[in-house]
Amino acid sequence: MTANRILLFIFGVLAVIGGIYCAATPGLTYLSMIWVIGFAILFHGIEDIITWSARKKLGFADGWSLFGSIVAVICGLAVMISGKAQIFTGITLLYFLFGWIIFAGITGVISSLRLKTLKNSDVPEVRAVGSKWIWLLIFGILMVIAGIFGFAHPWLTAISIGIIVGINIIITGINMIIRAFTI
Repeated sequence: MTANRILLFIFGVLAVIGGIYCAATPGLTYLSMIWVIGFAILFHGIEDIITWSARKKLGFADGWSLFGSIVAVICGLAVMISGKAQIFTGITLLYFLFGWIIFAGITGVISSLRLKTLKNSDVPEVRAVGSKWIWLLIFGILMVIAGIFGFAHPWLTAISIGIIVGINIIITGINMIIRAFTI
């Protein structure tokens, strides 16, 4: 077995173990995702400060960019350090997610109705696409229902997200293990 295969196998096993942990502790998994968001905001702010500094040397930096960068650093640190900021971020993220799911479901329903008109087309390819309108309608309705359910039960949905992330990591790990023996 080559070094690459061994590493792939080790990372696959670690991913499976990590995925099992994520699925077994879905609430912590969801909160960890919030921490990662805080980390990303922090590094975005730092990168913007560095960019602002480079722009200042070239003579076209403005104070608002620097101010926004400093606010991003503060917000990123707050999300990473403050439990209250993490809860606020987590709740806000969930509600944006549910709103997006409902919006995507509604647009899916609207699109399905347009596709329905294409099922009578004279062009076979267009007719084939139009004949699938019912699936888009069903998925659109299911998305609206899922979004409404999310608004009604946000913490249950957050836990579900943690479980889904864990399962996804487990599957990724299994794929890595399989590839270690097949490449």
